[in-house]
Amino acid sequence: MAIYKAIWEYIPLTQYEKPHAPAGQVVRGGLTSTWRLLRPKSRQASFNQGKLCAAPPYLLNRAAPEPDLDQMVNALEDALQNWSFAKDSKKSVKVIVGPPGCNVDQAVATLAARKGWAKLGPPTATEILSGGRAWLKNFEGDELVPLVIPRLGECFLRHQDGLTLISRLLDWLESTRRRCLIACDSWAWAYLVKALRIDAILPLPLALAPIDAARLQFWLPTLARSNGGHYIFRDTGSGQPIFLTAANYDEIIRRNTKPDQMEAYGEWVGAGNLVKQIAAHSRGLPQVAWTLWRECLLVAPDVKKEIAQKMAQADDWYTVWVKPWSQIELPLVPRSAGTADSITLQTLLLHGGATTGLLELLLPLSHDQVRQTLHQLLEWKLVEIKPDGRWRVTLAGYPAVRQFMENEGYLVDAF
Repeated sequence: MAIYKAIWEYIPLTQYEKPHAPAGQVVRGGLTSTWRLLRPKSRQASFNQGKLCAAPPYLLNRAAPEPDLDQMVNALEDALQNWSFAKDSKKSVKVIVGPPGCNVDQAVATLAARKGWAKLGPPTATEILSGGRAWLKNFEGDELVPLVIPRLGECFLRHQDGLTLISRLLDWLESTRRRCLIACDSWAWAYLVKALRIDAILPLPLALAPIDAARLQFWLPTLARSNGGHYIFRDTGSGQPIFLTAANYDEIIRRNTKPDQMEAYGEWVGAGNLVKQIAAHSRGLPQVAWTLWRECLLVAPDVKKEIAQKMAQADDWYTVWVKPWSQIELPLVPRSAGTADSITLQTLLLHGGATTGLLELLLPLSHDQVRQTLHQLLEWKLVEIKPDGRWRVTLAGYPAVRQFMENEGYLVDAF
């Protein structure tokens, strides 16, 4: 009997292990006979690869739609059940830590809204640099109502006057009996561990379990089914399906898309080489994996006409072609990257993004140098500017940026 587990769960931070890359391209060829039996018989695709093109946005948003937070929020609610009813004041604080691409701040904020808990937004840069006494008065509320701080990483600045407010906040957390739920970006957490030994003050954080190949093998097809579409993803080289076509596999995918159903996966499924590569390169971060997956998808030029024909037949499937890992063009940090680039990237990661003005305040660079550096990083597709004016490291570029920071000897997160 196949055993299924929840795709989404929260684990102690110390148990997080990023997925490993396959040993080589021979991995797929060396899979067990069980894998071969679950696959349909080999059939060479009859198409001209030169006629394929990148999937247009409207198809991407159906075949690989942006994940919603419901599953993560439900898993977080399950993980906090004991904490929600705990009477021990020593266990009043709970911390959730997550790297870019995990959306733990949004999950915590959404859970707070669902439960009617008090939520406190981050202070402004001016409040942080002035010590934040007025902002800290927001903590004087009903102690029976849990307090949620979704973005602890935005409660400090890497500045000579940037740690006073969060130090006072930690003093309050040590003395309060009020239940507090805190979410913190992994890079900010690493910095606060180094600067303030926050790990000795607050309890061991929880983290979202990595989206490894086994989970990814079920999650990506589940996303494709979430809009009611019927898609089959085929390798451009062999024409073989990327995901299994066994009846019991398809059954669990259909069940995953039902309302209020916790998404599940089966460890008995052997993931293919591409799925393993995506899981490993994304470091197990769901939004990063989703971004990489969308980069893989190709379609025939007459996609609109073909989709219309396929969708008219309820039981028919539309084919989306998938590039091999070796053909995916991902952002890289070039060898020409210098100190200005590295300290800018580090500052963006430590603060979860920053405006141009904040970067000028925090970096030993002039206005022109900051602007030039940002536009160079933008050209390399390593950063992007959001509608709120904040610059952030791109999801596609994050794995390369993190590896670059580690190679350069900078402080990095635990993910």
